[in-house]
Amino acid sequence: MVLEMLNPIHYNITSIVPEAMPAATMPVLLLTGLFLLVWNYEGTSSIPGPGYCMGIGPLISHGRFLWMGIGSACNYYNRVYGEFMRVWISGEETLIISKSSSMFHIMKHNHYSSRFGSKLGLQCIGMHEKGIIFNNNPELWKTTRPFFMKALSGPGLVRMVTVCAESLKTHLDRLEEVTNESGYVDVLTLLRRVMLDTSNTLFLRIPLDESAIVVKIQGYFDAWQALLIKPDIFFKISWLYKKYEKSVKDLKDAIEVLIAEKRRRISTEEKLEECMDFATELI
Repeated sequence: MVLEMLNPIHYNITSIVPEAMPAATMPVLLLTGLFLLVWNYEGTSSIPGPGYCMGIGPLISHGRFLWMGIGSACNYYNRVYGEFMRVWISGEETLIISKSSSMFHIMKHNHYSSRFGSKLGLQCIGMHEKGIIFNNNPELWKTTRPFFMKALSGPGLVRMVTVCAESLKTHLDRLEEVTNESGYVDVLTLLRRVMLDTSNTLFLRIPLDESAIVVKIQGYFDAWQALLIKPDIFFKISWLYKKYEKSVKDLKDAIEVLIAEKRRRISTEEKLEECMDFATELI
């Protein structure tokens, strides 16, 4: 008897639920949509770059840099978004600038000082609070920066054009040194040698083994690219970064030999003003 009385009530309730569902679900969906819109709006920017997409964008962005390396990832984003874009590295918005005029503006003004990069990674490659670019110590950066600005401006900049032209001509006359067995020229190695020769002529002026130094420089920048944004846990396992540490040490040892020779030459000069250059000023 009781079951018979409850049955109509049961059927009435079930018939009411489908009708009430749309009315109850609509405000929830609207609130959820509004929440997602606000969340995504916080991550939007007028600067081109990957979308925020509820936090997935920053994860993919940082993952791409870890997977491809800084140089390759930057090239990828350059192709997709242009010369000036915004990505995320370690959860922080980071601007990638490949436009020369924008870089000139940044290097010319002294209120740009913050740089990204893992502290342990920078320490491993010897750049923590020491480099001119990746230096999060503003006071030290402001102290060393004028030397670099002076080296890259004024008479040195005018002389650089002539030195570059002469170096390029010299290396083109020795093109067989960067030509493989198939007859193809390794243009990248050629340009690296020209840059090294030009830099040495302008800033150091010490005889060096160009081929060996270029290999060491490339090894150093491979280490820089691999270690700069690695998480701290990466540096808890020594065998993961041991080869990069060796590349850094190889270049450091080679540079110390050159600097020692530069110091020796400076100490034997009768008139220091006549041999003044970038390295001499730093020493």
